[in-house]
Amino acid sequence: MEERVLVVDVDCLGELATRNGLLALPLDEIKMRVERFGRFVRRSEAENDESMRQIIPYAVFRNRDEYLLMKRTKKQGEARLHELYSIGVGGHINLEDGRLPWEAFENGFQREIREEVSVKIHSMDYLGILNDLQTEVSRVHIGVVYIAEVDFGGFNEKEKFTGAMAEIKVLSEYRESMETWSQIVLDYLLLN
Repeated sequence: MEERVLVVDVDCLGELATRNGLLALPLDEIKMRVERFGRFVRRSEAENDESMRQIIPYAVFRNRDEYLLMKRTKKQGEARLHELYSIGVGGHINLEDGRLPWEAFENGFQREIREEVSVKIHSMDYLGILNDLQTEVSRVHIGVVYIAEVDFGGFNEKEKFTGAMAEIKVLSEYRESMETWSQIVLDYLLLN
């Protein structure tokens, strides 16, 4: 059976779908729209239809002044992101994650973290909504971005990711080899 992922139609997102970058909007703004308009569709449909956005949790992991920098291997599912660097952990929210859209978002977020990395989370703070209109892959997704203070214990999906904790100046050296979402979030971190 094909994976079904959480989406919200662009028309229901309003300005969230037209503004570009990391938007410092209240979490309640996206939560209300996901609760009201969220639905699950086949992933193959969602990946190619710019009339909807897949709602993706995206967590940046930090330990004091180091951040998780990882590289997506060719064994990672999204071919358009192979061999690119990332500073965010997250992924698609599935129908199996919960009966209600926001409940599914929260459960799916925790599932994605458990699947990808071994971390002890000390705190997690919401940063904003990430909307990137630059690339084909980013135009069908919208990110809900968090930063988490963690103890990083390694990758659970070692065949899909490589990387380590690194200071922000090291992250900057990899900026041009990062997926666009990571570039946008890195630029935000450098300014704040």
